[in-house]
Amino acid sequence: MKYDFDTIIPRRGTNSYKWDTPEEENVLPMWVADMDFRTAPAIIDALQKRVEHGIFGYTKVPETYYDAVVRWFEDRHRWRIDPRWIIYTSGVVPALSAIIKALTVPGDKVIVQTPAYNCFYSSIRNDGCELSANNLIYRDGRLCRPLSKP
Repeated sequence: MKYDFDTIIPRRGTNSYKWDTPEEENVLPMWVADMDFRTAPAIIDALQKRVEHGIFGYTKVPETYYDAVVRWFEDRHRWRIDPRWIIYTSGVVPALSAIIKALTVPGDKVIVQTPAYNCFYSSIRNDGCELSANNLIYRDGRLCRPLSKP
């Protein structure tokens, strides 16, 4: 599938968290995973079809979702996972919070490879845990993971 990643679409003035939040015009917001290219036509078509239905109640996750995840792992990693292992979530931050709540108790330390998305830090603290930063090291012009703390 060929796709146009070169067309610039102005986002300022559209309530874009990424582009309308910085107060300075010359800020390059590289802190949020928000893409600046147009959404793929197949996704736009699927959304328009859903909008035309006119009802926006709670929906269940279709089996095709789980099939796609299983197939991706198998194609990418040659590992066939059990679809029962997959838990749908509305995003990375809610998933992180659910994992922290399931695997820790308040006061536990949670290691984060830094730098990281700022919401990771607040999720850990909001769940009553302490952040333990494992900072990347700048060595020979590259950011590297430390194998152990000195």
